[in-house]
Amino acid sequence: MVGVTSNTMQSTMQALAMSASRKNVSRNFKEAFARVLLNETGVTLSAGAVSQESMDRELQMALRLAGYSGDTAAGAADAGPPDESNKVGTWSDDAEELMKLVQQLGPRNPNLSSEQYLKPFFRHLCLPSLAIRELDDDVARFARLKFLDVSQNNLTCIDNVPPNLKYLKAYNNPISQISCKPTPSLCFLGLGYSKIGSDGLEQAARRFKNLLSLDLCFSEVANFQEVVTPLAPLPKLRHLCLAGSPVGVLPFYRVQVLRWLPQLHVLDGVAAADEEQADVQMLVASSAPLRQRPQTLRFGLQLQKLVGLRRLLEPVAEAILAERSKRAPAEEAAPPAEEEEQDDIVKACASGSLRLKLELPDGTWTETSEYRFRNLEELAAIKAAAGEDGPPPLDEIFLAGVGTPVKEPLYFDLDVGEEGSEVHGEVLQEDGLLRLARWLRKGLVVKFFFREAPPKAPEGEAAAAPPASGGAEGEEGENAAPAPELPEEVDLGGTVLALNAYLWRSGTDVAEEARAAGQLPESPAPWRLEVTDAQVVLTKDFLQPGVQVPPMDSKAAKKANKDDISLLSVVIELHAGDAPPLQEEPPPPVADPKAKAKAKK
Repeated sequence: MVGVTSNTMQSTMQALAMSASRKNVSRNFKEAFARVLLNETGVTLSAGAVSQESMDRELQMALRLAGYSGDTAAGAADAGPPDESNKVGTWSDDAEELMKLVQQLGPRNPNLSSEQYLKPFFRHLCLPSLAIRELDDDVARFARLKFLDVSQNNLTCIDNVPPNLKYLKAYNNPISQISCKPTPSLCFLGLGYSKIGSDGLEQAARRFKNLLSLDLCFSEVANFQEVVTPLAPLPKLRHLCLAGSPVGVLPFYRVQVLRWLPQLHVLDGVAAADEEQADVQMLVASSAPLRQRPQTLRFGLQLQKLVGLRRLLEPVAEAILAERSKRAPAEEAAPPAEEEEQDDIVKACASGSLRLKLELPDGTWTETSEYRFRNLEELAAIKAAAGEDGPPPLDEIFLAGVGTPVKEPLYFDLDVGEEGSEVHGEVLQEDGLLRLARWLRKGLVVKFFFREAPPKAPEGEAAAAPPASGGAEGEEGENAAPAPELPEEVDLGGTVLALNAYLWRSGTDVAEEARAAGQLPESPAPWRLEVTDAQVVLTKDFLQPGVQVPPMDSKAAKKANKDDISLLSVVIELHAGDAPPLQEEPPPPVADPKAKAKAKK
């Protein structure tokens, strides 16, 4: 008797997938089905004909040999609940029925192993992660199949589907084309996380005219016209999911799609609310045309503060002090008493600077202005004012005054034109909106760099003023001392700000002012995202590439030791309006001499 219990079913499927991945095996549907059938049931497909009369006779014989014929097996009534450990069905809901036949007839029975019998036998099949590269014409032989899942394979095209299929799931495949015959029976099509764009969506709409539900989440659909034109003729379409696709980032996405596809009841998993329906009627009454895609979208980043900076500075401070000890002559006098009171991080990093670098959607990096640390005297005053219970110096810094190198807010006009269009005098080599969607899915990479304060000039020499923040240069003259060579910037670490919330929005973007005016403005109110717990990690722990540093859970943040984490707070805006001015950092507190003297005692 050849059979596999449910305890080993999952591991068998995973082993097949891993084996295919290791060997870089690529199969068509026919080969994948035969392999799964053999591993799950022990049955080897044969091309022989099936005799139903002979098969029925063999089944009756098997029942008689087992001691019963047509009646309940002896003792079955007292057998108790069924043994769930032997339940099968991971790969097919029909597997349990098939295994009963295998137990009665054996896996080598010529009738049972016949393709002519087995392929019409199945109504439900799940064949994910098997490196299937093609849905070959063999799928047409599964005449009774209603449900097929071929997710996480290597499909690039839907070439064929079973003739009476109702549900097709093909998620996580690089599918871009659909070339199968029209299939009126299909009512659900799942092509999320694929490369389906305008052509593929049009092909799907022409072949599956009776769709009730279409899932194209995280696809490459990037224009309202690409959605409305092919889907408007589908009268039965009720559920549509485009979340995560570039089109979902466009202004007034939900109300535009609901306006031009009135047959929809649910968009991106969210039912159209009464408020949205009223907004749709407003658009109908105004006779506003379908919106064209803009050439740019405005993105804004407002830095707030960084808490736990000392954790990032600690390894750098150790290296700086070690280098200083090597350079200092043995006879050098001891440092002043004030410096002795400071900890190593303050000694090494006082008067240094911090700079951030941000990765934009086109892959380029932009840097911010420098944030200059206080000098030793100011840090000593901060420590005295904070007291024993306050945060130590250089642990929490105010970043709301950090902008571009020329001290402008960190607001950017992102190119989102179509491939080949000219934006800002440049021809886009790829679709800008698709590029933006990939960037939002990946997240905004933020890196932190520290620069040690320039070394002090030797006694008797006038020190040249360091460059001002923003790149302004000091005056040059014959008698001016040469500017000291700046130490190299050191990579402290970074974070990835999760932006995927912008790809799956459930609410309307129509403001009350627009409703009162009876028409939509050019841009919606800014999509505002406040991040207070972006965990900044050391460079050695930074995850690259494309893997986000997960935001720290609020409960975990409360339990964690503050010395062990660094958290960045920012405000992010998409469809941003006018940039707010940068904020000035409050001046450092003035140390009370009496309190300082008392602290020394």
